[in-house]
Amino acid sequence: MKIKAKIICVGMSMLGMTVFGGALKAQDAVPLTFSQGDVLSAEVLNTLLSRLNNVQKGFSSTTELNGAWTCTIYDTGVFGTDHCSADGNLVKSKTGTLTFDANNLTYSWGGPGSLNDCGSGGSTTGNYDVKAGVLLTDQGVYDARKRGPNEFIWFITNSMPASGFNVCVRQSQPPAPPTTLSATATGSSVALSWVDQSADETGFKVQTKTSVSGSWSTATTTAANATSASVTASSGNNWYRVLATNSNGDSITGNEILVEIQ
Repeated sequence: MKIKAKIICVGMSMLGMTVFGGALKAQDAVPLTFSQGDVLSAEVLNTLLSRLNNVQKGFSSTTELNGAWTCTIYDTGVFGTDHCSADGNLVKSKTGTLTFDANNLTYSWGGPGSLNDCGSGGSTTGNYDVKAGVLLTDQGVYDARKRGPNEFIWFITNSMPASGFNVCVRQSQPPAPPTTLSATATGSSVALSWVDQSADETGFKVQTKTSVSGSWSTATTTAANATSASVTASSGNNWYRVLATNSNGDSITGNEILVEIQ
């Protein structure tokens, strides 16, 4: 039997591609670590490129904002510090839940004070829209910039002078992917192990396929916090990957393992 613990190329020649190690910025970027000399599969590479493209193009529709976000507003207190707490000598801040309803194009702010800044003015409910990556509300126009598919920062541009900005993280997200998948085989039994990166998964899906271009199917599932599983493999090539999952969906894929059973 042979086990290839590489991130195998699928559908394109990537042999010899050098990947400089280091984890990408987490939260909702791609929390995966690759080592120098690893070979990326087309599937993993497309996931990375898709996320980069998603961030680069910014917001293109109102539905991308739909749902609840935990937002922290930072302000220098130009317009007062009502409803804020000290976050250093200069900056004041407040945190709350900002909810967008894409069906009705409305928003509601569940935090202290107004949505706008650390002063007490402004409204906590209203209408919103998205045009050319800009967030429009009935309180004003905001420069909204994605930091990932599930995080964005927006600046108060309608204040004179502008004094605040807001960082928002989506509350309902799939878990972070497991990393460092490895395998050992004894006969037709394959023992898989991985590193659990998430704190909010409800379990893991161990998926397999028997050819490079084949479709993934779930061989077994585990409970939350698991870091290993055993499966029975058929003779020939057996590919494996592990996804973390919760009620918001599956994580992105990490590395893939090829186990060859003689």
